[in-house]
Amino acid sequence: MAGKRQHYVPRFLQRGFVADPADEGERAWLHRRGAEPKLVGIRHIGVEDWFYSSKSVDGSPTLDDAITNYERDLAPSVRALREAAPGVVIDPHETAQTVVHLVLRAAHLRNLLSSGVSRLKDEIAAMFTNPARLGAMIGLGGPALGEAMIRAIRDTAAQLVPTGIPAAFAERLMTFMLRELGDQLVANAANDLAPLMVGAFGDVAVRIREAHASALARPLADNGWVGELSQFVWRVEAGEDLILPDAVALSRAPGESLAPMFFTSGADTELIVVPVAPTRILVGRRNDATFDTTRFNHDAAAASDSFFVAATPMGGTGLVEQIGTGPARALEQTIEETIQEAEQARKLTTCALEPVQPEERISGNFSYSVRLADFGDTILAKEIADIVQAVVARLSREIPLQDLDGLTIAADYNEALALLDRGNPELPPVTSGALGYGLGVAKPVTVCRDGRRKEHLVIAAGIAEAWIAQNAETRSFGLHTLVKMLAGIAHTTRYAGALTKTFMPDPMTREFHFAVATVPSGYWAARHAAFIAPDQGETYAALVLESLDFAEREITASRGKMADGSDIGPTTQRALECVAAVLGHAADWLGHRDGLTEGDSFAGANLPERLRPRGLDRWLEVFGRDLTACYGPSGILEFSIVTTLSRHVERLFWSFGLYCWPEGNDVRCIVSDHFFLPPNQAATDLS
Repeated sequence: MAGKRQHYVPRFLQRGFVADPADEGERAWLHRRGAEPKLVGIRHIGVEDWFYSSKSVDGSPTLDDAITNYERDLAPSVRALREAAPGVVIDPHETAQTVVHLVLRAAHLRNLLSSGVSRLKDEIAAMFTNPARLGAMIGLGGPALGEAMIRAIRDTAAQLVPTGIPAAFAERLMTFMLRELGDQLVANAANDLAPLMVGAFGDVAVRIREAHASALARPLADNGWVGELSQFVWRVEAGEDLILPDAVALSRAPGESLAPMFFTSGADTELIVVPVAPTRILVGRRNDATFDTTRFNHDAAAASDSFFVAATPMGGTGLVEQIGTGPARALEQTIEETIQEAEQARKLTTCALEPVQPEERISGNFSYSVRLADFGDTILAKEIADIVQAVVARLSREIPLQDLDGLTIAADYNEALALLDRGNPELPPVTSGALGYGLGVAKPVTVCRDGRRKEHLVIAAGIAEAWIAQNAETRSFGLHTLVKMLAGIAHTTRYAGALTKTFMPDPMTREFHFAVATVPSGYWAARHAAFIAPDQGETYAALVLESLDFAEREITASRGKMADGSDIGPTTQRALECVAAVLGHAADWLGHRDGLTEGDSFAGANLPERLRPRGLDRWLEVFGRDLTACYGPSGILEFSIVTTLSRHVERLFWSFGLYCWPEGNDVRCIVSDHFFLPPNQAATDLS
C-alpha cells in the first residue's frame, strides 16, 4: 500500500530471504559495511520516507501509487519463481519487464549517480577554485596545451580567417599568448566561474531524483532494456545460501565480472541474474552464457551500494567487507582517471618520438691532450695542465668525459679554431660564430680520431690565465667557463643517441630548428656549472640584453636594404642568426638559475624585470619550462619536446616585426613595422 514509508527494494522480493518464514515479524539478516549482521524486520529494510513521491495534495495518484498498483500482480509472480523447480523456463517478455522494473525502482542506481555526480562536482569545483590545478589541466605549466584547449584555439583561429588573419598564424599567436599569460587568465576565470559551479551543481540530488522518477513513470515498453532482455532465455536455477544485494539484479558482459545491471550496455550483456531466495536464482542468458553460482555472493556483495540481506548471518564470510567495493569504487576511479587524463593529456607533435636514454657509462681511463698553441712556456703549460687534470678528474666521476679529445689554448683564438686538425679533411674549418657584440672565448669542436667522434676544446688564453690568477673572483670566472664547456661535451656523450634520431619536421621546424639545436646542451651545461660561480648569472643576463639590442640593430639594418616585400630572405637569415644567439644566452641564464640551490639569490636574477619593457618577461619563464621539460625522469632527453623548441624562434621573431606561418609545404613570412608586445596584464581587465 502506498504511503510515507516507500520501499525501494520491495518487501515481496525480500520476503524470500527472511530467516524464519513462520516468523510474523518477517525478519532478515541485514548486512552493512563496518557493522555486524543484524536481524531486522524487512519493513525497515530498503525503505525511505517519500522516496518516489510526496503525498498528493489534491488526492491525485502519485508515482508511489502507480508502482504499488503495478506490483499487485508482480508479487505472486515472484513468489512463484521462489517455489519453481530448478530448470523451469520462464516467459522472456514478462520476465524482462519484471527485471527492468525491479532494477529501475531500486535506490542503488540513484545513489550511485548522486555520489558520482557529487564527486565530479567536487573535482570540478576544486579545479575552478584552484587556479594552479585548472592551469595544469589546460597545460599551462607543461610543454604543450591540453587537447581540448588546442581544439578551441583551432576553432577560434578558423573564425578569424574572414578578417584576413591566416589560421595557422592565429593558432600560433593564441597558443603562445595563452602559455605566457594563461596563469592570470585562469586566475580570473577561477574567480568568475567558481560561484557558477556552485549554482550549476547545487541541486544535484533534486535533479537526479526527478530524473529517476521520470524514468519510472514512463511505460516499460519504451525502455530499451526490455527489448534486449526479451531475447534472453530465462530459467530458474538452484543456488545455496544466496544473498539479495540492494542492486537487486546483476549483469555481465563477455569477459567481465558480474556488475549491477545498467553498468553493462544492453547490446553487450550476455547474462542477467536475480536472486529470489537463498536456493533459487532467476538467470537470463544470451548465446548459452555460462554462470557459476559459487561466485555470485562475492560479486553481489561488491555490487551492493550500502547493504545486502540474507536468510543467515554472513559475518564471517568476508562478504560484508566487499560491500561498495564494486561499482561505487569503479565509478569513483573512472572519475579520478578522467580528471587525471584531462590534467595530463598533452599533444606535442604529430608523430611519436622516442626519448633518448642517457649514456651512463663513465670511464675513468681515458687520455686527452693539453696544448698551449702560441704563448707561454713549459712551466706555464704544466701549471695549466695540472689545473685541467684536476677539474677533469673531479667532473669525470659524475659526467661522461671520455670523448674529450684535448684542449688547445691560444692567444689567437680565431686562428687556433681555423687551424685545428679535425681528423677529416672533408670537415670545414671552424669559426668562433661570435656576433658583433661579443668575442668568442671557448668552443668545443667535433673531431675524428681513429674513426671515432670526439670533442676538442679550443679556449682563449685569457680564460686559461684566469685559472691561475691571484684574484678569487677572476679564478672563479675562468674555471666556470672551463666547467661549462666540459659539461657541454659530456652532454654530447650522454645523449649521443640524439645524433642518430630522425624525424619529419613540419615546414616551420625545418626552417627554424637549427637556431635552437644546441640550446638544450647549453642549458644543461650551465645548470651543471652553476655551483662554480653563482654570480655568473649577471653575465648571462647582460648577454641576453646585449644580444637583443644587437638583433634589433641588425634586423633593422637588413630591413632597410630590402628592395621590396618579396626580398625577405637576407633579413630572415640574419634574424635567425641573431635570435639563435638570444636563445643561447637565455638558455644559459635559465640553466644557471636552475642549477643553483632553490632560494639562493644571485646577481642577474632580475632579468625578467629587465625584459618586461620588451614584453619578454613571461616568455622567458615559458622558455625555461620547456627547457626543463626536455629532461624527464632518470635524465632521459625528451626528444619530442626538443623538436618543438623552434616555436621560441617564432616568438622572438614577432618582437622584431617578423611574422611567419606555414602555407602548405612552405613558410610564408612578412616584415612589419609593428613589433609584437603582449598586453600589459597589470593594466588589462582579463575577465
